[in-house]
Amino acid sequence: MVCYLHLIMFIRKIQKKNTGSDKVFISHRLVKSIRTPIGPRQAVVMNLGKIDLPGEKWKELANRIEEIVYGQEIRLIEAPPEIEALAQHYAKLLIKKQLAEKKDTPSVKEDQDFESININAVSSSENKRIGPEYAGLEAMKSLGFFDLFQQLGFTQSQSNLAALLIVGRYVHPGSERELRRYAKEQSALDELLGTDFSHIGNKALSRTSDLLFEHKDQIERFLRIQSKEIFSLKETMILYDLTNTYVTGVAPGYKRGRSEQKRNDCPLVTPGLVLDENGFIKGSHIFEGNVSEPSTLLSMVEAIHEQTKKESPPIPVSRPTVVMDAGITSKDNIEMLKTNGFSYIVVSRTKPKNITYNGFIEIKEGIQTQSIRQGDEIFLHCISEGKTKKEKSMVVKARDRMEQELKKLHQGLSKKGCLKSYPKMLERIGRIRGRYSRVSKGFTISVKEHKGRATEISWQFDDFKLGKPYDGSYFLQTDRADLSSEKIWSTYVMLTSVEDAFRCLKSELGLRPIHHSKSNRAGGYLFISVLAYHLLNYNRWYMQKAGLNHRRQTISSRLETHEVLTTNLPKEGGGIIHLRYCTIPTLTQKEIYNALKISSIPLRHKKTEL
Repeated sequence: MVCYLHLIMFIRKIQKKNTGSDKVFISHRLVKSIRTPIGPRQAVVMNLGKIDLPGEKWKELANRIEEIVYGQEIRLIEAPPEIEALAQHYAKLLIKKQLAEKKDTPSVKEDQDFESININAVSSSENKRIGPEYAGLEAMKSLGFFDLFQQLGFTQSQSNLAALLIVGRYVHPGSERELRRYAKEQSALDELLGTDFSHIGNKALSRTSDLLFEHKDQIERFLRIQSKEIFSLKETMILYDLTNTYVTGVAPGYKRGRSEQKRNDCPLVTPGLVLDENGFIKGSHIFEGNVSEPSTLLSMVEAIHEQTKKESPPIPVSRPTVVMDAGITSKDNIEMLKTNGFSYIVVSRTKPKNITYNGFIEIKEGIQTQSIRQGDEIFLHCISEGKTKKEKSMVVKARDRMEQELKKLHQGLSKKGCLKSYPKMLERIGRIRGRYSRVSKGFTISVKEHKGRATEISWQFDDFKLGKPYDGSYFLQTDRADLSSEKIWSTYVMLTSVEDAFRCLKSELGLRPIHHSKSNRAGGYLFISVLAYHLLNYNRWYMQKAGLNHRRQTISSRLETHEVLTTNLPKEGGGIIHLRYCTIPTLTQKEIYNALKISSIPLRHKKTEL
């Protein structure tokens, strides 16, 4: 039995044929009866698509949808599971549709809207994440993405899907399949855009990705000019960075090779970026293969350099400086760059000869440097108090953990069932040394043996035997002799900030791996990560200006509890009120929104009454 006030909804089956075809297409609609001056009529409430349910159960489904929507949920007998699941699904879509059709009508009366409500039947539903999406979307708007899309002839649907791809990569990087699920089930980005992502087609995102990549040059030129104007960028130093990533699918046309992620079984792609000293991207280029060999690196840097010189307005490229990942900062690569007229600033893999420790000057609190000239290169010996503390802490932790494992092996010699074989004991100790290579050289380990069995394990530790002194020192290597020691160091510090953001691009923004099996889609996938990086750097700039040095992942985790939800309020005299609104932001969330110079209320309240 069901207790309800009125049930006026029912389901109607619709059959259609396309012209020139005998195939019949079936769909279903939720319909309700209404009274009009000329008598009873029927109105379509919503399209249900095709429902897989016997006709004799349609009325029960329609009744259950109406109960949920109108707040009449007091039942003596529960609905069958298959009907309940469909009813909950369609009821949520119907409430969302009604709220979307409700126009914002802000007025003073909104603050004085009183109703008598059955508080025991109040419920909430359709909670979606809105905080990170809001921060990303507002950055897109400020950078002028949507004006550009309009200039490029994008339709409104294409513009919305492009926003989903870019903001989605910024807040929830992954494959297009995962992005569709996220957009439908977890994200309120569609509400921020005033659209609906619940019916995204399988190929819609791929086609939009292709469209963005087709206009790559125009988009990058536009963003470069916009960023320069918004942030008054000087572009006094141009940096080139190269890395590689891999494609998860077959990707015909791409070569396999040794990747930085040890995925030697996958096709490789190398993105090359042109950045300024503040980390803003000026352009990008995509190559096949990797960048480990000097000849390959040179051809890639020259290709980016030629592209940079053709930019309009021109980018100053008289002294371009190449930034290389540690994995490709080899002696051969540096020699190749010098021979071909490119500058560089890298963390040196080797120490200069004849190091002295009597010429250090403090260029900043806790930072001392000493400049060493060798030929046409500068080696800047830097000692950081913060790095010293960090390194010593890491050494102490590694030493303690290695000693714990050695103690465990020693104690096992007197326990039944534990390792005692002398050859295997040496093998086990070798594996322990491999795990703790940072401190392994400091340990002298002795194992006594009797008749093929280990009888005793002893060890000593000596700091002086470690491979390097963990004193917080490092060496910067550069051919920029025109720069002072302080400028070289400050440039390196700036580069670490850029590299931190760039690492975010490689990992957090989905640059690695590429979730595509088709080689012609790899470029579009990478380009979306580059566009998402523009949002990251825009927000990073304003956050740092406000004294907040949070990483993207930290910002996202702190904003993700800011949600939009629907509260259902059954009225005393019958009927129900549905309110769609954002939760109250926390103090941390308000702090982030204030730093980004955006409102702390992403969406206004919406109310619909049935």
